[in-house]
Amino acid sequence: MEIVQLQELTERLQKIEDELAIRNLTAQFTDAVNERDAAAFRELWADDAVWEIGPPYQLSARGAQAIVEMFTRLLAAKPMFVQLTHSGVISVTSEYTATARFTERERGKGLQDYYENLAVYRDELVKQPNGWRFKRRFYEY
Repeated sequence: MEIVQLQELTERLQKIEDELAIRNLTAQFTDAVNERDAAAFRELWADDAVWEIGPPYQLSARGAQAIVEMFTRLLAAKPMFVQLTHSGVISVTSEYTATARFTERERGKGLQDYYENLAVYRDELVKQPNGWRFKRRFYEY
């Protein structure tokens, strides 16, 4: 096998590995939400990450600790809450960065109201020594 072919094969395999890792990260996000697991949720974020929820609810948290606090507050308001992540599109933009877009469906029940929603997560990701992590997640209704 020529060196060029071997290098191309290595690059293609790395891209597949990165895309699968990002899909798994997104699945872990949904699992942490559905399990209400703040510790698992924390592990998904870069230390300086930003999590934003767009209009009409406009919320934002910067830094992993603030993100976990926002996560805890949001779930406290909905004793029953389920998130479903649907197909996504991933673009690995460099060895250490990527963008992604995933469609979400959520359903919940608060103490006095029901919640049902369709939205899109627009993500920026960073590859760290411990794997891919969210650098920014923007939830767009």
